Amino acid sequence: MIIILKTRNKNQLLIKTLSMLSLIAMFWLYYGHMSSKFEEQNTQLINKLDQTIVKKKIDKSINLEKTIYKESVIIVNLLEQRHIQSIKIVKDKLYLVCDFTTDIEPLLVRYGVSAMIKHTQKNIKIAIDLKTIVENKYEA
Repeated sequence: MIIILKTRNKNQLLIKTLSMLSLIAMFWLYYGHMSSKFEEQNTQLINKLDQTIVKKKIDKSINLEKTIYKESVIIVNLLEQRHIQSIKIVKDKLYLVCDFTTDIEPLLVRYGVSAMIKHTQKNIKIAIDLKTIVENKYEA
């Protein structure tokens, strides 16, 4: 009986270990590179989305501001400009102060009970909710 013992060559073992280590290092470097690249793309995408959201909010607020301004011009024209003493926007209300002799019937026809009116001896104070103005404008 003949027994053959194969001895492994040290150089061959060293080459195999070095090739496995280099393969592992290559995959590790590739993973690090790709994860940083994906992270950079994600931050750019998030920044772009944030900018579009902010732009949409600004556009919406500008449209609401224009709507309220146009409606206040219409109100002033309904009540005749010479009778208006002051017009203000405070929080969520549009406040008008008119002369006592002002005909507020067109305003009552347009807004009905949503226009709060207070008569004093010197003038008429009118408060209109901006929410109703915006809702009426977007329904039409």
